[in-house]
Amino acid sequence: MIRRLRRPLRHDDRGVTLPEMLVTMMLLAFLTALILGMVTSFSRTFSRDRAAADSTTVAAAGMKELTRVVRAGTELRLAGGGSTQSPVFVEAKANTLTMFAYIDTEATDSRPVKVRFAIDGARRLVETRWETTSTEDPWAFPAVGSPTRTRPIARLIPAGSPPLFEYLNQGNVAIPIPASGFTTEQLREIAGVRVTLTVQADVTERADPVQINNAVGIPNRGISRVRP
Repeated sequence: MIRRLRRPLRHDDRGVTLPEMLVTMMLLAFLTALILGMVTSFSRTFSRDRAAADSTTVAAAGMKELTRVVRAGTELRLAGGGSTQSPVFVEAKANTLTMFAYIDTEATDSRPVKVRFAIDGARRLVETRWETTSTEDPWAFPAVGSPTRTRPIARLIPAGSPPLFEYLNQGNVAIPIPASGFTTEQLREIAGVRVTLTVQADVTERADPVQINNAVGIPNRGISRVRP
């Protein structure tokens, strides 16, 4: 009688068979791989979106500064230049722009500055300023090698990016940039600047570069705003 009662107990205590264990392990491996894939995909998407957002933020800040300065462009009467005013632009190239501007117009003693935007060896867009050494018109500025302030306003400009600057005449037509540079009279024809700023703020290049375009007029010249 006792033997008959113990037999079912022995039958219920059997362990997991090898086929059942293999199936269980395969299911666990599949679920693990699925979860890891979802986490990896989410992480990559998050990193890519964050990299794109960083590039957008940097590009927007750089474009804001470029627009602010270009819109403030002003013709000046320079010391030693006689009665004729100097053009707004001192230098106008595809990736370099140097100009005169009245930026801080709300100051009690507002004075012009000389500003240059250029791409440096580290592929950063750098703004360099020279404050005038004069207290009144005609204005004088320090030598090129003695800037008042230099700071990067955007990083990183990818190699092979479209030119930063395109110069427009009063009719909103692009002016070809001469290989030898603009003459003084040609500089006077510039009524606006079309800016194409390409930024890759993430050095890992997880996201594509961000490109912002804007056409900026020069109200101080009394010419109608140049449209994009």
